[in-house]
Amino acid sequence: MSKFIKLKCLGCLNSFRQPDFHTYHKTLPIPPKTTIAGMLGSALGISPIEVNDEWLEKERFKVGIIAKANGKANDLWQIRKFETKRISAYAQGKVETPYYTAVIVRELLYQMQFNLYFYFENTEDYDLLFEALQNPAWALSFGREDELFKVLALNQIELKETESAFFSNTILPYDINAEGYEMDSTFLANNMSKNLLEEAPKVLKLPVSFAHNGEVRTANQFSYFTFVSNFPVKPNADVRVFFDAEDNLNFQLI
Repeated sequence: MSKFIKLKCLGCLNSFRQPDFHTYHKTLPIPPKTTIAGMLGSALGISPIEVNDEWLEKERFKVGIIAKANGKANDLWQIRKFETKRISAYAQGKVETPYYTAVIVRELLYQMQFNLYFYFENTEDYDLLFEALQNPAWALSFGREDELFKVLALNQIELKETESAFFSNTILPYDINAEGYEMDSTFLANNMSKNLLEEAPKVLKLPVSFAHNGEVRTANQFSYFTFVSNFPVKPNADVRVFFDAEDNLNFQLI
């Protein structure tokens, strides 16, 4: 049996920007581990640098993430872009502002449901985080700081490992295309009219830790992750699988 902190929560509007999108801020379908770590940092009342150095770099926690949105929306932002030539022209009185204005689109996920399963090697961290999540130092959010969520349940539970299983609406800590996988034939038969390419698992290379230079943050370590949507898949890899019988969910730790 393995011990977990299980957090169930509900978000209204959330966005987890894909780092390789710029003028169009496409969201990841599920919050990555770095976003979860930022939320834990808010609960503990520590800085992003301490979150990175103490929790990400040292791999002080692992988490199973299952999340699903009930819709999407787009938000229009007007931004200011500063360039050296423009600033110089402004200083010489040739233009009225030292910046250009531009519009970007940010993709938002509506009414997200989250199940998070936190695992810690150090038993003292269970008590530390369980207390922090019950009485957070700062407001808890996923994505931007104003993307708050509502806690539905918070418990300490024990789960057994199970055999290889189908996964959906979760993140797997590897490139599933390299490992190979089995598709759920029942899902395929019942959803042939849908865009199955959109439903297929997506593999992305994402940062897992950062280097800080003052206020500048730069990704310094990357790993491959597979984002699984509604389309259930079973990896061919020999992996650790945990099953939550209460909610009938399978997950892996990342």
